[in-house]
Amino acid sequence: MRWLRRLWPRTLFGQLLLIMVSGTLVIQLMSSSIWFDVRFAQVLEAPVRLMAARSAPMIAQADCRAAPALQVPAHYQLRCADDVPAVEEDHRRGRRRVELLLQQALKYELGHAQAVRLLKVQLTDELGQPIVWRSLFGLRTAQAHLQFAVPLADGHWLTIDGQELQGWSGESAWVLISDYLLRVYALRIVAVLLVCLIAVRLCLRPLRRLADAARGLGGNLEQPPLALDGPEEVRQAAQAFNAMQQRLIAMVNDKAYFLAAVSHDLRTPLTRMRLRLERLPNDDHRERLRQNITQMDDMIGQVLDYLRAGEQQNLQHVDIDRLVARLCADLASADEPLPVQGKAGSLRVDALLLQRCLQNLLVNALRYAREVSVTLERASMGVSIHVDDRGPGIAAGLLATVTDPFVRGENSRNQASGGYGLGLSIAQRIAVSHGGELMLTNREGGGLRASVLLPA
Repeated sequence: MRWLRRLWPRTLFGQLLLIMVSGTLVIQLMSSSIWFDVRFAQVLEAPVRLMAARSAPMIAQADCRAAPALQVPAHYQLRCADDVPAVEEDHRRGRRRVELLLQQALKYELGHAQAVRLLKVQLTDELGQPIVWRSLFGLRTAQAHLQFAVPLADGHWLTIDGQELQGWSGESAWVLISDYLLRVYALRIVAVLLVCLIAVRLCLRPLRRLADAARGLGGNLEQPPLALDGPEEVRQAAQAFNAMQQRLIAMVNDKAYFLAAVSHDLRTPLTRMRLRLERLPNDDHRERLRQNITQMDDMIGQVLDYLRAGEQQNLQHVDIDRLVARLCADLASADEPLPVQGKAGSLRVDALLLQRCLQNLLVNALRYAREVSVTLERASMGVSIHVDDRGPGIAAGLLATVTDPFVRGENSRNQASGGYGLGLSIAQRIAVSHGGELMLTNREGGGLRASVLLPA
């Protein structure tokens, strides 16, 4: 069963093709028995008509009471009998067709209806051995052997036993077989293949659009809804997908609105707390409370930044080289000059959001590492901005999750060292909102490379 599962195609096209080809072959094999039965009678048609033409003069002149003076053709034998000859038991439907054909042919040759009793009919080879299905392909030289009896006017029965070559023996066996297999099997399989290809393309086109929309939903909830076309089932799936997209948009908007409202409203009591702290005497408790309030305000600000990071406010053509150079000049110091290499040209982005994204990456690099540099690359697919440093890097187990909200690569709870775990998350959301991505990789020799990939 396992090897059967391995052979089972994984694509809908492969499964549909396998089912239709297998079904076509099974049906063809079943119908071949009917074809052979009909062909058996067709192969005998020419010999039966020829035998009727040669037997008609003998039947018209036959007289069992007198000495036989008839000229009997080669491969023919005549016998007279007083009683009705015994019939060989044969239940093939082709036998009945041969008997009817013989009656019609004798009627045509004699000019009147003639009773006929078919005694035996078979196809034999040159050695007299019966062959049936092989003779249909001409594998061996086949002969039609018929034995029938007709009643005479004097009450006797004239039995005629003769042989004639079958009417379809001219071509070689392999030519006939290849022609049969080519036209009946190969052409049908090719036709089924084309039908499957057309059917799958027509039916899977809306499904492929549905799959593409589902993949793109994670990066852009605001993408246009799916068109409601195709088969009824696909239209229902697209309609359900559009409804799901609207529900997700509503849920995300409600969540973002709720967090933004809460974060904004928290600043009001924080402002009152600052005012009350000013009335307290200067001591350690006052300074600690002031630091706690500052941390809370910074955290609220980062939460708001995170929520706004996924929203493109103002897309315009921006000179990436100038933006990066100005940002690095603002953050550079004597110890960390922040050199910039390469050119990226202009790109259609939100300048403020992209600046915030790069600023978070540079600040993280300056906080945890040294020898920070920026490399710009321009390709046909888009722009790559690499921020390289020489520092501790990030543990391999955290590379996949460090961009999640509130996940930090440094375990300290100190704001000056550990932060709140939203800097990389904000950078990731900004990159995704532009149709790009943020990639983090550890460098050989130590350090981290943070790459922002933006499509052209």
